[in-house]
Amino acid sequence: MKKNSFLYGTFILIIVNFIVRFLGFAYKILLSRMIGAEGIGLFHLVFPILMILITFTTAGIPIAVSKLVAHNLSLNNQRGCNRTLGYASILGLLISSILSILLFYHAKYISIHVIKNKDTYLSLIALTPAIPLITLSSIFRGYYYGIKDVGPPGLSQVLEQTFRIAFVLGCLYMFGASNTKQSSMIAVIGISVGECIGLLCLLFKFKIREAFHLRRTYQLLRNARNGILSKIIYISIPITITRLVAVVMQSINAVLIPQRLQIAGFTSQESISTFGRLAGMAMPLLFLPFIVTSALVVNIIPTVSQEMALKNWKDIRLKSNLAIRMTLLVAIPTTSIFIFFPRPICSFIYEQPSVGAYLSLLAFSTTFLCLHHTVSGILHGMGKQVITTIHHLIGMTIQLFCTYYLVSNPDFAEKGYILGFVLSIFVICILNVSSLNHYVKLNINLKDAVIKPIIATIIMTLFILNVYNLCVRINLNTFLCIFCSMSTGFLSYSLIIILSGSISFKTLKYIFTKK
Repeated sequence: MKKNSFLYGTFILIIVNFIVRFLGFAYKILLSRMIGAEGIGLFHLVFPILMILITFTTAGIPIAVSKLVAHNLSLNNQRGCNRTLGYASILGLLISSILSILLFYHAKYISIHVIKNKDTYLSLIALTPAIPLITLSSIFRGYYYGIKDVGPPGLSQVLEQTFRIAFVLGCLYMFGASNTKQSSMIAVIGISVGECIGLLCLLFKFKIREAFHLRRTYQLLRNARNGILSKIIYISIPITITRLVAVVMQSINAVLIPQRLQIAGFTSQESISTFGRLAGMAMPLLFLPFIVTSALVVNIIPTVSQEMALKNWKDIRLKSNLAIRMTLLVAIPTTSIFIFFPRPICSFIYEQPSVGAYLSLLAFSTTFLCLHHTVSGILHGMGKQVITTIHHLIGMTIQLFCTYYLVSNPDFAEKGYILGFVLSIFVICILNVSSLNHYVKLNINLKDAVIKPIIATIIMTLFILNVYNLCVRINLNTFLCIFCSMSTGFLSYSLIIILSGSISFKTLKYIFTKK
């Protein structure tokens, strides 16, 4: 297998995503036990501010870097790759520094008037160095993805998470966690420490002189003939808008859903609890398949961009088809698991079986959510980011409409939000797939891509159901019941997919060896 192949990079990043998610999950459990609910609460009051600010620099610029570097690499233009990284780093550092300064000087105002909790002031101050560090790390990862070297960014993510956890838990152990303001601040500082280690890892294999030509930075900025800076801005702005809309929608939902639930007859406490179960417990599970689709998206953008530069429509079509089929292979069985086994999953993870009712309804969007994520990446690689932004805005309008008008209706209540979410994702997915088909003329074999995975999923579901019931009858604990049933289901699904030839060996050989 070639180390720069599409599937190799995807496979490595799936492993990295799994490790990082696992470490993050364990970290959240340990942190919550050490600093308690109040400390976690302060941390999560500050975290959305960070997410909003870094959206300006990490949503679009790294994707633009990945796309432009891959484009230049396909034309053997190493100087263009280096200049792209140089311009993007300067642009990202400039914007992130401005945002950090603004946050530093307005931290008190934000803590009192926006967050409405003065105890978050120190945490907001501690947040300022994280913004440029996260920005530069994201840009360098985009560069490495563009040259199809997934090793450094993968290693940096694991090191970032590891050092962050070690620093925070170590400091809390040495200094104690009785002071919630101090504990929250330590958790925030840990973000910067981890990102700093991750950035150093990315720089370790990087020849700075070749990439930056620092003595010529001023001349590079004055030279507009190559249009690199304008290309970065043109690509990044629509993607940044899309991400900002998503972040703003999360903030709006956090305020709007509890308010509309109270109009529907819920008490204040009931509305907040319902929102917590829905947005804080059920929704994160829905995005678990992104462990796979995120790896696909990160690799498909530079791959498609490179083929676009060479006008190699055959490879664009082939890899688009393969990415969609890989997405469906993961999304279809995940949908079934969420629909038919939500209560055992939520009971084990959250000790809240009632969350399963929300997960089973949200699950109807799983396949469309994963497909929309992958297809958006393909369209970004083709330079159609404006189209995906328009589609996303249409979907978010549908969701906001349903949230406002249906959630306040006692007949719908929280199900009104779920309906709006499912409808919005379905519409975005259909629009994105239609646009991709317009440009590429997809030639997907429905039998291999859809019918065979559905049949395999039905058999898998029956295996899981029977094994789970058997484990319950012999009085195994919840973890063993889920582990045994899911393992059996996974093995049966994988075996059927392989034996049925859902992905042909010819296609795999072509992608691995290009022969």
